[in-house]
Amino acid sequence: MKTSNTINVISQLALAAALTTLVGCASSNYEKGAATSVSITDAANKIAAGKVKIDAVLTSMNDLVNTSQGDLVPKYKKFSSSVDDLQSAAQDVRDRVADMREKGSDYFKAWDEQLAQIKNEDIKAQSAERKNAVQKEFTDIRKSYTEVQMSFKPFMSNVKDIQTALGNDLTMGGVASVKGAADTANKHGAELNTAVDKLTAEFRELGVAMSTSAPAPASTTNAPSQ
Repeated sequence: MKTSNTINVISQLALAAALTTLVGCASSNYEKGAATSVSITDAANKIAAGKVKIDAVLTSMNDLVNTSQGDLVPKYKKFSSSVDDLQSAAQDVRDRVADMREKGSDYFKAWDEQLAQIKNEDIKAQSAERKNAVQKEFTDIRKSYTEVQMSFKPFMSNVKDIQTALGNDLTMGGVASVKGAADTANKHGAELNTAVDKLTAEFRELGVAMSTSAPAPASTTNAPSQ
């Protein structure tokens, strides 16, 4: 009887171990996908906040260079502060995008590894197709970000130069000397804002697409009954 009971216990333990192993094989890579989605959305929020900072730079710059009378110091300080804020915001965006890239890389690497474990060829093919499509969208928004970043650099350099020049020569003559540069900043700033709007939308769209939460249905407004 003792031997029989021992065999039963061993059998039950073996079965439990086998079930534990099977459960452990289930993929939870969706968690990395969800983390990537959150990171993309965070980056989108930082990019949108950056546009507000660009507008603040342009507004304060134009207020300064179009001054015809009064004390230049308060207006310069406001402009200089807005330039510093924009530079800080740009670093925040770079940090978020770097985090997004790292999380995305881990996610797609794990997806590749999990694909090898799928036995059904149809399911494997469909999953591989999905992975390639999502990864392409992820790569595309990274390229879009790089393009916008390349446009941002000369804009930032220009307004920093205006900040430095006026920091040394805060006179009406000094203001007059940077008006050409300010015109260029306005032109490039408008183009940059358009690109930033597009980039923000692309980031938000992919963030939603990679989320583990289904998007809320579009609200509809019913016309009142006659």
